[in-house]
Amino acid sequence: MYRLIDRRSVNRIKSMLQRGYEEARGKMAEVEWRPLPKERESCTVYAVDGSQGKQRLSGTIFYTVSSYAFGNGPSYRLVYTNAMLYNQGISDQIIRLQMETLENKLGFLAAELGEVEYVMMDGTLTGSLTRPPVYPESVRGINALQVVLEDEFTSMIEFVLNRLDQNYQNLESQLKKEQKSYDEVIFAESLMRDVFRKFFKNKLIAHSKGIRIRNCETAPEKVLIPLEALERYRGKSVEEAVENLRKRYCREIVIEDIKEAIHVVLSYLEYLYSLEQLLNINLIYVAKSFYTKRFAKKAGLGLPDVPYLDSYIRSKFGEEIPGYLPFPEPVKVEHSLPEPLKGFFPKIEKLGSTGVPSSYIRTMKGGVIYLLQSNRTIDDELLSRVLWHESNGYFRPLQRAHEGVKIEKKAFEAELAALLNIIKKESPELRVFLKYGRSPLE
Repeated sequence: MYRLIDRRSVNRIKSMLQRGYEEARGKMAEVEWRPLPKERESCTVYAVDGSQGKQRLSGTIFYTVSSYAFGNGPSYRLVYTNAMLYNQGISDQIIRLQMETLENKLGFLAAELGEVEYVMMDGTLTGSLTRPPVYPESVRGINALQVVLEDEFTSMIEFVLNRLDQNYQNLESQLKKEQKSYDEVIFAESLMRDVFRKFFKNKLIAHSKGIRIRNCETAPEKVLIPLEALERYRGKSVEEAVENLRKRYCREIVIEDIKEAIHVVLSYLEYLYSLEQLLNINLIYVAKSFYTKRFAKKAGLGLPDVPYLDSYIRSKFGEEIPGYLPFPEPVKVEHSLPEPLKGFFPKIEKLGSTGVPSSYIRTMKGGVIYLLQSNRTIDDELLSRVLWHESNGYFRPLQRAHEGVKIEKKAFEAELAALLNIIKKESPELRVFLKYGRSPLE
């Protein structure tokens, strides 16, 4: 038996923290830590949180993403279970993107059904606006699809947004009847089939897995062309692009992962649409974990704001009192929408450029400092309504949403085992995808 942390490690860590604390005390700058409003005004809310469970097998990843809404009305739930052949570059990011999409969808739909005044979300609004988890892959995919579709690219986006609008209407009807839905809650899969059939099926690039170049039969090997390579041909026709590639390679050409590019772009569009709809509602985002340095940086410190503010408050007031500190100006978003998508999501664009109202807040003596963000001005009126739902330093609806959505590891593994047994029994040949590499170690 051995210990992971010895006394020397404790002393070293303690010394490092002590240096940080002394540095913060030595560079104090005046901070306007304001008292919380005394009056608490009742208001109706829904709180929304999301969760995911996933398991990697032999080249396959099985996963479930879920969102849960708790508040002034019935509780609602969206659940989506799927599997994909594992791609190290984007699989985990797609799963996270889909979870956030479900959170946004349910936040909007619960507010519509319950007609509440606010929706409370876990996390930061700036994080949602900045870029989704698959942003770089989405941009490359968008550029590639522009080359393939040319003038039809805009028509494809309009088609997708119209179908998403219908999807929301269907989901609202299902939630109204049953308070939960599993059917097409992530719509990109269904859209994939329809979009490919309508916009790509008759395109030269989509006739088969590869494009055979005439007079090059003597060199039949395939050459993988990454999607990024297509960006050089923006503004040219598909035929021109292929001809240029033929001159360069004179071989059979395979445009790598064109269907995967379509799927990534559709997932990104579905996410943006979900956020655009959510921005129609009065929103309150509460972040528990963050490492912003807006105020500490002004004081010439490299540490995050929270320990700096705690040091300042303890030094000035003698204890860690409740209160709040509004940011002097809204937090603007560094990244903007890709150029081809501008004009389709006006609320996202506007809030990204004008900035997100933000504030630090502590609701009880000695409690945690949270980052509060909204698409409305953060003032005493908004805070008095938020604080109506405060309990023991946190916000009860968000706590209940977190408890209701959490996917327990044992429950997920049990349901996954049942699913795998069915597949293995009905299709034994598929066992090659379903072996679990860690089982000998557990």
